[in-house]
Amino acid sequence: MIDYEINDNTYAVIAVNNKTKIIEKDRVVTVDNDAYKIMDDNCKYYGSSYLGRLQAGKIILNCKYKIPILVEESNVLIFFPIKSSLEKDCCWLNPNSISNIEQDGENSVVTFKNGKKKIFDVSKYSLENQIFKSSKLESIIYRRIKKNN
Repeated sequence: MIDYEINDNTYAVIAVNNKTKIIEKDRVVTVDNDAYKIMDDNCKYYGSSYLGRLQAGKIILNCKYKIPILVEESNVLIFFPIKSSLEKDCCWLNPNSISNIEQDGENSVVTFKNGKKKIFDVSKYSLENQIFKSSKLESIIYRRIKKNN
């Protein structure tokens, strides 16, 4: 059973204690499950598991830490963690939903495409690096799909 289905309108999956706040284009949803379970359930719903997607991302990108996850292939729906996915308060962001990032002391202010802002306890550099890795993953997957069609 899936509690929340990640889709094109999903901007962020944010851990809040043992619940998860989902930021979408037009609404905010609270789900009574932790963020990792939501990510894992969605990966399974779309044909793999979080650990399977994680392993694939490590191989494709040839990196070991904070790996972006391809949640769903047909729309190339990718989310990246803002910290280690093993941490309980890890959050995942959809790189295609971000319009701007500003440094605010130790934190970053992310402006989403809908104009809403959210502060994250991570540097602008780290978020930009995660967006770069997500773009690289998307590009490689897109080329592989295109090559086989």
